[in-house]
Amino acid sequence: MIVWWLFQSEAAPPEFKGCTSYSFGIGGGSHTYTRLDLSDSEVALKFLIEFAEKYGWPDIIFASPPCETWVVITVGHKWRYTTSKVFNLHYKDKNFTANDFTEALKIKRLNGENTAMTTAKVIKYFKPKYWFIENGNSSLIFHFLNVRCGMNGFLNKCSYANYRFDVWKPTIIYSNKSLFLYSKRPNRKLNLITTGKRKNKITYASCKAKGIEVFLKDDYAGKSKVPEALYRAIIQQLPYKDGLKVV
Repeated sequence: MIVWWLFQSEAAPPEFKGCTSYSFGIGGGSHTYTRLDLSDSEVALKFLIEFAEKYGWPDIIFASPPCETWVVITVGHKWRYTTSKVFNLHYKDKNFTANDFTEALKIKRLNGENTAMTTAKVIKYFKPKYWFIENGNSSLIFHFLNVRCGMNGFLNKCSYANYRFDVWKPTIIYSNKSLFLYSKRPNRKLNLITTGKRKNKITYASCKAKGIEVFLKDDYAGKSKVPEALYRAIIQQLPYKDGLKVV
């Protein structure tokens, strides 16, 4: 089984028995990955076609496109437009352009559009047996993928806190497979970030010692990382006959 991880350059993906994994992105992670700018769909797709001919086509694709300009808490979302509409879904308009945004957010928004488009084109071209796209619970990217890219999938809701991550972070896994995932808020106290000086004495070191994922302030890679336990929960729901085994 061949697994592709798109936008997975910041942190190493989990390993699964019976699988060969390849990561692609432009971040600065220390693990082995292929540097590839996924904001240019034509260049990226051409490269991946040549890569697949050499190393094999993907059976599974995991993608975690940048959430900037898509989710409520980040720049470029609906209140950042320069023009006003009820829901401001300008990409639904036939003549949509980046000029519908403030100048400062135009480049970021186009990058969000381009990376989403690349994700859709790669999945539609290679037609993997399973594909999974991660983004925040409030993200508009799923509507974009459906309306603009013709991708139909299941909106599988979950939260990072249910998968050994010390942040609530409601999330959606958009996929061609319906999944059973947990999204219940746990009873334990959660941090948004940890600096080691919290009054509740929950520190970075103590959480890591318990196997709970946390991140330090300004740790972009930590905040962007999908919990490994969530990946494993997804893999466990795939038919065992495909030869997948969770390590």
